[in-house]
Amino acid sequence: MSELKIGVIGCGGIGAVHLKSWEQVEGARVVAVCDADAERAGATDAAAYVDFAAMLDGESLDAVDICTPPHLHAPIALAALERRIPVLCEKPLARRPAEATQIVRSAEAVGVLLMTAFCHRFHPPVEFVRSLIADGKLGRVLMFRNRFGTRFAGVEGRWFSNPEIAGGGALMDTSVHSVDLFRHLVGEVTAVSGATTTFHPEIRGVEDSAAMLLTTADGAIGVIEASWMTPWSANIVEIYGETGAAVIDYDTGVTRYRLQGDPAWTTADTGSGDRFVEELRHFAAVLRGESSPRVNGRDGLRAVEIIHQAYAAKIG
Repeated sequence: MSELKIGVIGCGGIGAVHLKSWEQVEGARVVAVCDADAERAGATDAAAYVDFAAMLDGESLDAVDICTPPHLHAPIALAALERRIPVLCEKPLARRPAEATQIVRSAEAVGVLLMTAFCHRFHPPVEFVRSLIADGKLGRVLMFRNRFGTRFAGVEGRWFSNPEIAGGGALMDTSVHSVDLFRHLVGEVTAVSGATTTFHPEIRGVEDSAAMLLTTADGAIGVIEASWMTPWSANIVEIYGETGAAVIDYDTGVTRYRLQGDPAWTTADTGSGDRFVEELRHFAAVLRGESSPRVNGRDGLRAVEIIHQAYAAKIG
């Protein structure tokens, strides 16, 4: 098959990560980029645009990779899908369930690939733990805990804390990944509650710290924590089953597990793969017809729905 021609829209933080990652995807090349900042768009060897519609109409693209702030996800995705161009869209798929639903229905109506960029599904330690679960080595999963936290310096002056752009705060920005990890590793969410708070005196309208409680139909419990205000925070996923447990430590890079009968914890060799590169390689393989999508638009929609259920059920 000929080389895949990719257009990247949004060249900022996560866009820069994707641009670098695409360089490691065999058989694919970024031929066009779009960013509201003309200088940033022109910093690559690809054709540069400041208007996404002009790029979609001016280039013969096999797919677009949307890496803009969330308020632009729906208009860009809908424009691409209308032109029957496959879409990889960064998380959250949209700010609100109604927007996400519109994107998903558009993709399904025209039969065009829509993938939500939940990169943690492609993190080698997560893939390893999922295999432990699938092979029954942990037994029935009973409890899940995940914390992603940091001190997000300057967030009060960036779009992440603007509700009209981001659609929410730490829950929407960070815990949307956590919700997808719970669904990916444990199962579908049937009940949601949450608590949110804002410690930063200059942040208005969104939470900078939050916790969620999720449950499944068979009673598995998930605890999710996120904060932009904790400088020394664990970044960790813990899975506890009836016959085993596994812990992924994002800070140390160590994944360990302990199965029934084991005298001690075992450190797993999960390799050194990069989750962003692996995500894009998978997307390219799906575009070529070599693989079925491991994550889709409905996964993105469901995560946004669950985050909004947490907002509606929040304490405080």
